[in-house]
Amino acid sequence: MANKKEPKKIKPTKKKKATHKNTNQGKLAKSTKISISILVLILLMIIAGSVFFFQRYGKEVTAAIDTGEANAAKIQESDFKQHYPTTILDKNGNVIKELKTQERDYLTYDKMDPLVSEALISIEDKRFYEHHGVDTQGLLTIALNAATGRGIRGASTITQQLVKNIYLTPEVSISRKIEEMVMAQALEKRFTKHQILEYYLNNVYFGHGAYGINAAAKVYFGKSINDTSLLEKATLVGITNNPGIFDPVSNKKNALKRAKVILKQMNQQGYITKDQYNKAIADDFTAKINSNALNNQLDNNEVALAVDSTAKILMEQQNFRFQYQFDTKEEEDSYNKEYKTAYNKVYQRILSGGYQINTNINTDLHNQLQTIVSNVMNTWQDKDDASGLYTKQAAMTVIDNQTGDVVASIGGRGEEGNHYNRAFLSYRQPGSAIKPLVSYAPAYERGLLETSTVSDDRPNNTYPNNVYNSSKGNLTLRNALAISSNVVAYKLASENRDDSKEPVYQPLAQMQFTGLDVQDDNPIIAVGGMTYGATTQEMASGIATLVNQGNYRTPLNIQTIKRKDTGKEVFSQNDLSQQKIYSDDAAYLTLDTMKAVHQDADGTAAGLTLAHNQYWAIKTGTTDEAKDLWTVGATPYYTVAVWAGDDTPQAQDNSTVGQATKEIFKQTMDLLNNGKEDTDFQMPSSVQQSGGQLITRSSQTKQVLATRKSALEAATTNLDTLAKQKANEITAAKLESPMVSDATTFSNQLIADRIDTLSDFEIIVTDTQDNWQTFDQYAQQVYALVQQVEPSGGTLSNQYTNIYQNKETEYAHAKSALNSAVTTVDDQIDDTKDQSKELDKQISELKKQIEDEKDD
Repeated sequence: MANKKEPKKIKPTKKKKATHKNTNQGKLAKSTKISISILVLILLMIIAGSVFFFQRYGKEVTAAIDTGEANAAKIQESDFKQHYPTTILDKNGNVIKELKTQERDYLTYDKMDPLVSEALISIEDKRFYEHHGVDTQGLLTIALNAATGRGIRGASTITQQLVKNIYLTPEVSISRKIEEMVMAQALEKRFTKHQILEYYLNNVYFGHGAYGINAAAKVYFGKSINDTSLLEKATLVGITNNPGIFDPVSNKKNALKRAKVILKQMNQQGYITKDQYNKAIADDFTAKINSNALNNQLDNNEVALAVDSTAKILMEQQNFRFQYQFDTKEEEDSYNKEYKTAYNKVYQRILSGGYQINTNINTDLHNQLQTIVSNVMNTWQDKDDASGLYTKQAAMTVIDNQTGDVVASIGGRGEEGNHYNRAFLSYRQPGSAIKPLVSYAPAYERGLLETSTVSDDRPNNTYPNNVYNSSKGNLTLRNALAISSNVVAYKLASENRDDSKEPVYQPLAQMQFTGLDVQDDNPIIAVGGMTYGATTQEMASGIATLVNQGNYRTPLNIQTIKRKDTGKEVFSQNDLSQQKIYSDDAAYLTLDTMKAVHQDADGTAAGLTLAHNQYWAIKTGTTDEAKDLWTVGATPYYTVAVWAGDDTPQAQDNSTVGQATKEIFKQTMDLLNNGKEDTDFQMPSSVQQSGGQLITRSSQTKQVLATRKSALEAATTNLDTLAKQKANEITAAKLESPMVSDATTFSNQLIADRIDTLSDFEIIVTDTQDNWQTFDQYAQQVYALVQQVEPSGGTLSNQYTNIYQNKETEYAHAKSALNSAVTTVDDQIDDTKDQSKELDKQISELKKQIEDEKDD
C-alpha cells in the first residue's frame, strides 16, 4: 500500500507586544464566545437528537440488536467465498448444471492490484483502517437525520455495505440499520481488514449481471482488473455507488466524472502521486458490454426456472416482503426497485456457488414437449435479422395437479440461441383466458349457478364489445363462457368487486401474479385488458388452483435446497403451505363451466378432442388484433397453459396461430395422460346434482337467506301496515271533517283536539310504502289553523311543534331500522359464505386424515 503524505506543518507565529493596557483581561474574546456558543448548540442538538432517537426507536433498537447478534453468530467465510460450485440435479439425482461463476473470477486480496482497494477506501470509507465496522461520525449522522425528520440516512462503512449486500434486504428502516451495524462489528472481529476488502470487491454488483470487480472488468473492458488502467480502475469502483447512473457504456459522462473525483481523493489521501493523478485524468477509456464474459448463461429452460425459484425462496428466508398489489404507482415503483436489488443479490450468490438444488426436472419429458412446440410452430419460418430467432414464438407451462409441481417450462421454439424462458419471464395480455379466474369463480362464490342468466347487452360504451359483435340477450353463465361473451365477463367482474369490496384482481394477487398494476383494479381485466399481463406459469397455476379445490400452491420445480458448506437443508417443498383462494364449490363449478367451451356446439374450442380424456376443462384467449393467442386447460392430472405470438406484439392470424395453441395443448395432454384412468374432477360434498343442474352450498345459502328475509319482511310489515292503515283512516276522518270557514269561531279547544288527532297518525315505512308525505300534508293544514289563532306563537304552537318533531324522529328511526335490517341480512349472507369455506376446509382435512389412515 502506498504511504500517505504527511500533512504540512504550520509554523507558530510570534505574539506582538501590547501597545496599551488590556482592559478586558479575564474575559473571553467575542469571537471565542461565538465559537463556544456554536459548539454548545451543536452539542445540545446532538444530545436532543439522541434523546429523541432513543425515545422514538428504543424498542426497535433493542429488538434489532438482538436480531443482529443472532445473525452475526451465523456468519461464516463461505457466505463470501464459495469453495463449492452450485449444482442443479434432475429428478433422478443426476447433475444437469454446475455453476462456477465466482470460482472463475474471484481474486484474493494479495493477487489484486492494491490500487483497486485504495480507490474504494478513498471514496467510500476514508477511516476504514481506523474504525471497527461502524464509523462513529456516521452513527451521529444517522441519529441527527432521524431526529430532524430526514429519514434513516447516514454514511455506511465498507464493512456495513458488505453486510447489507450479503445478508440484508434493501429495506430502509431503523431496525435494518441497527442490524447492519451489529453484524458489521461482528464481521470485523472475525476477519481482517484485507479479507473484508476482498469479500466486498468480489461480491458487490456492477451492473449488467456482473458481480465482483474482476467480472466487471471483463464485462466492460474485456480484460482482468489487474490489466486495466488507473482510470478504468477508478471508473469500475465508481459504478458501485449506482450501477445505472455510473454505467460506463450508457452514461460515460457520469462515469468519467465520478472516476476523476475518486482519482482526486486518491491523490489527496496519498494513495497516488501527482504525476499518476495528472496522467490518469488525461487518459480516456472505451467501454462496451462483452456479454460472453460472465459465462453464466442458463441456456436450459428448466434450470433457469429452478435458479429463479431458488432466488425467491432464499429472498423470503431473508425476510423480503413480497407484494403483488399496490395502492399507488409510487409504491409500486419503489417496490419494484427494492425487489430488483434484492433479487440480483441473491441470484448472484446462487451463481457464485454453495448450493445443491434438487429438482423434479425430467429432461426426457422436457425434450418431448419441446419437440411438440417446435413441430407445431414449424409453419412459421420468418426470423428476426438482429437476433436470428424466429419472429413467431410460443411458450408453455405444465403443472402436475397431484403435487403442484411445474413438470415442464417451455420458453420458446427451441432454436439455437433461444435461451429466454418466456414461460415465466414474458408478461403477455391473457385475453379471455383470464375469465374463469376473475369473473366466473368469484361469481360462483357469490352463490350464482351455471344456469344463472346475465344479459350480454352493452349498457354503454365503457363496456367491451363481444367477440361476435352482437348481443344474444340473456345467457346462462355456462353458455356465456362457452362463447366467450366479453360483456357478461365484464358485468360479473364488476358485480364481484361491488359485493366483496375487494379489487377485481384480488384472486390474482393472492395467487402471486407478479405483473399486476394499480390500474388493474378495473373490470376490463376480465377480458384480458391488463397493464402488463401474465405469464404461462401464472395462468397454469391459476387453473391448477381450481383443480386443487380452490387451494393455491406456489408453482416450483424444486424439491429441496441444501447448503454445501454445512450440508444443511434450507428448503423442502413438503414444508410449503397452501392458500385458500376459492371455495370448493366455486372452483368445481368453474371447471364444469369450462367443459362447455369444448362440449357446446358454439364453444370456442368446439371440435377439439383429447385421445385419453372425456372429462377436461379448457379456455381460449384472444387479445385485440389477436396479438396474443392462448389455450389454457386441465384434466384431473395435468394443467397446461400455452401462448403464441411475436415477442414484439403484432397482429396474428387467429385461425392459424390460435389453432396452433390448441394443437400444442392437445398433443401435450395426449402425451401426458396416456395410460391414466379417465376420471372426472373431484366433486366436493358442497355440490349436488338437483333438477338437472349443479346446486352449491353457496347458492343454497343465498336462496335460503333471501327466502327468510322476504318471509320475515312480509310477516312483519303486512301485520303492522294493516293496523296502521286502519288507525290512519280514523285519524283522517277526524282531520277532514267539515270546518267553519271563519277562523274566529274556532275555540282553542277545537284546535287542540285536532293537534291531538294529528298525534294519533301512524307512520308507515316499509320497502314498498312510505306515508310521511301524507302525514306532512295533514300537519300543514293543522299548522295553518294554529297560525290564525296564535300568529306570534303560544301554547298551541308549542304543542304542535312537539308532536311534529316527535313524528320526524319516529320517521327517521323507522328509515334507519329498515336500512339496518337489510344490512344485517347482507352480513348474514357473508357470514354464511365464510362458514361454508371453513366447513369445506374441515371436510378437506377430514378426508386427508381418512386417506392418511388408509395409507398407514
